Amino acid sequence: MKPVLWLFGLPCSGKTTLSRALGEHLRAVGDPVVILDGDDLRSGLCADLGFSDADRCENLRRAAHLAQLLDRQGSRVICAFVTPKEHHRRLVRGILGDRLRLVHIHCPLDTCISRDVKGLYAKAAARKMSGMTGTQDAFEPPVDADAVVQTHGMGVEAALARLIQILEAC
Repeated sequence: MKPVLWLFGLPCSGKTTLSRALGEHLRAVGDPVVILDGDDLRSGLCADLGFSDADRCENLRRAAHLAQLLDRQGSRVICAFVTPKEHHRRLVRGILGDRLRLVHIHCPLDTCISRDVKGLYAKAAARKMSGMTGTQDAFEPPVDADAVVQTHGMGVEAALARLIQILEAC
């Protein structure tokens, strides 16, 4: 069986970019792939949730159960969610169990801010939004990530190659 890959890290660290690149790679070799992205789920399935800790937990709980259902149907599942706190990661691990591979997409905050194509960090700095992970709310360093992909100073192709190595080792 194939693991559920859960990419987590600060906003703008490269989770969505890498999940899409990995999805394209896996589809090219014949794997059925489903990508669950935090932004996509928050615009539909989780549109009723905010960014309080309770709402973040519920968002991640729904996402993990959806990943579990898709995995059971035979799809390769790649998830891309900030998952900022250690108790959030334990929640996800509790649902997905040994099927889960938590991969920290590590990138310094200043680089994430410079990559901010959606303007989220700027909105947070201008106090037009609250709860921004990394500036207004903490991102806890991972205690038990299965792997780390450093995206600062690394191109998408090199980071993708690292993700492929991680999958091949599973």
